[in-house]
Amino acid sequence: MCCQGIPFHFTGLDTLKIKETNRVDALQNELAKFGALLTEPQEGELKWDGIIHSDLAEEKPVIETYNDHRMAMAFAPLALLGKPLIINNPQVVTKSYPNFWNDLKNVGFRISEAE
Repeated sequence: MCCQGIPFHFTGLDTLKIKETNRVDALQNELAKFGALLTEPQEGELKWDGIIHSDLAEEKPVIETYNDHRMAMAFAPLALLGKPLIINNPQVVTKSYPNFWNDLKNVGFRISEAE
C-alpha cells in the first residue's frame, strides 16, 4: 500500500507482535527507510497517512529481515520502485519458500549478491 501511496489504518494486528519478530515494529522500521512513517495509534493497530517523506528516504535501503522469512518476501517487490535495495539475510526465505529468489529471477527481477 505504501508503494502505491494508499493511506491505511489496520486493526486487529495484535498477533503480529508474537511471530518470528515483532512485525509491527519491523514494518515501521523498514518502511521508514523508504520515507513512509507508520504509527501505532493503539495496541494492535498500524496507520499510515499516505505521505512519503522523501527527505527521510534512504538512497539504497538495507532491509533487515529480523530472521523472519515474511519480511524478506514482503520487501523484495519494493525493487519495482526502480531503485536498488539490499535485503540482509536473504536465505531466511528457505523456511517457507526455498525457490523464492530463483522464481523472482525467472519473472525478470535482477538479483545479485551485495558488495
